[in-house]
Amino acid sequence: MCVGLLLSPVSGADAPLRATPTRPGQFPPSSSAASAPAAPGPLAALRGTRVSGVEYVRLADAARALDLVFTPASQGRQGLLSASGLAASFSSEARECVINRQRIFLGEPVVMVDQALHVSRIDFEKCLVPLLRPGLGIAPLNAPRIVVLDPGHGGKDTGTSINEKVYALDVARRAQTLLEAAGYRVILTRESDVFIDLPQRAAIANLNRADVFVSLHFNALPRDARTSGVEVFSFAPQFQRSAEAWSSMRRNDAEAVASPANRFDHFSAMLAGAVHRRFLDDLKSYDRGKKLAHWGVLRPLNCPGILVECGFLTSEVEARLIATPAHRQRIAQAVAAGIVDYANLLGRLGRAPR
Repeated sequence: MCVGLLLSPVSGADAPLRATPTRPGQFPPSSSAASAPAAPGPLAALRGTRVSGVEYVRLADAARALDLVFTPASQGRQGLLSASGLAASFSSEARECVINRQRIFLGEPVVMVDQALHVSRIDFEKCLVPLLRPGLGIAPLNAPRIVVLDPGHGGKDTGTSINEKVYALDVARRAQTLLEAAGYRVILTRESDVFIDLPQRAAIANLNRADVFVSLHFNALPRDARTSGVEVFSFAPQFQRSAEAWSSMRRNDAEAVASPANRFDHFSAMLAGAVHRRFLDDLKSYDRGKKLAHWGVLRPLNCPGILVECGFLTSEVEARLIATPAHRQRIAQAVAAGIVDYANLLGRLGRAPR
């Protein structure tokens, strides 16, 4: 597919699926920053119940609040939310749900209470609403004009292997070319093989009043030549556990104090969904899910931001693909097209009656 057909110019004026690689870890506001969320309307009216100290809402009630149809299955232990062009499936005791064939990992598992499926309120409001009803209850952002791409690692920090920092920079440069051709201003946090601290990467985005931040990485699993696929992370909402916390069973992982990035939870989830979808549809990547994390590179951001693990350098098959310039170009096209999809969605939300 020709990315030129996908890019539209900007107008002027974790369940224990993997061992997560370790990633070490106030500025001027973003030019697109929303000041404060709009009144949440029907979301606030949902009645909650506490389970093990976590507030949950009935999935059927959540569906009605979003004007979706709820259909129970498997004696009520599974449920489907649906509307025209939308399908989301949930199962009791699972953190993973599927929205239009995209795997989405929640911060808390879905549970049964009084023979009804319940989802945690924070997951519903911060993880699901942005994908099921983007923009609902949130002050809109302007469509992005300034994009910061962050090639992971560099210099003394080689990442998962010496190739990760090289490939990440190559993909970032390719995506930069595509986005600039479409009319965006694009800034790279590094343009050569140099080491940059994680807070400095976010500072570059904040000082340049970025509208979007995308950190690019490649994954690895020691002694595993078969695992492959894409993972897309947004910063975990306040009081929410990360995917890594579930894999290590660190139940006290949730951050009680909101980080700057949390002001953009809704839009980061939207951005993650758009880029995630492009990897699945355009690259046919194996879907390892959209997940939550407390990555240090995202924490200080004053704009929506995500971290993308574009593939596995330890995979016998995927690593051979990533080593080719043609495949890295396809990765760059997916990243760029996902950013533009997100921008176009923001544009539609800004014009729609609220």
